[in-house]
Amino acid sequence: MTLSFDVLKTVYRQAIDPRASDRDPSIWWDAVAQEMREVVLAGTDREAAAVIEWWHNDWASVSDTPVAAARRIRQSVRLIMKRERMQA
Repeated sequence: MTLSFDVLKTVYRQAIDPRASDRDPSIWWDAVAQEMREVVLAGTDREAAAVIEWWHNDWASVSDTPVAAARRIRQSVRLIMKRERMQA
């Protein structure tokens, strides 16, 4: 599965942080996109969570967990891919 940079940005905003901006540094977006790809390609939600555990110093402070975030990312990608297949 190949996901464009724009799709990965959309997924990140939907699943993690809607305030993420195109004004954020491109080097940051590049790193986020790479990790998003790893999350999507992981075999399980727990493996995907291991990729992003470090994203927040304290996931609990935002009432979130890496597993929940990984699930949202993977679900967002599945929905986008489903929409694209339906439009094709």
